[in-house]
Amino acid sequence: MGTDSGETPRAQAHHVADSLVEVDLATELAALRASDSYQAADHAAKTIAKQPGVRVVLIAFKAGGQMHEHHAEWAITVQGVHGHVEFKVADRVVALMPGRLLTVAAGTPHHVTGVDESAVLLTIGGAHMPS
Repeated sequence: MGTDSGETPRAQAHHVADSLVEVDLATELAALRASDSYQAADHAAKTIAKQPGVRVVLIAFKAGGQMHEHHAEWAITVQGVHGHVEFKVADRVVALMPGRLLTVAAGTPHHVTGVDESAVLLTIGGAHMPS
């Protein structure tokens, strides 16, 4: 739906609301790090997919880059993609690296720091259906 089979995976990734989105994270991370927004700041983000009730965002950090304390209105997951990120909730600090996944309840304040050049994949979810 909406993608041309002759498009590159990067071009297809720009169809963030399609019914199926295929993303090459290594390519997207390289493009994000080459972007003006990453060059001008200590971190940058790009929405990879967006559907009703869910959004997926790739976030790249420079070494020492920070997202100061904030919260999401919905539950989130954060998956390590590259490097080492410290994820802090209250007094607990978790080392987030490739292969690790965190879940965080809606409204929970958190702080994120890139210990080295790093990246995470953030998924912001919607309300849960009653079981």
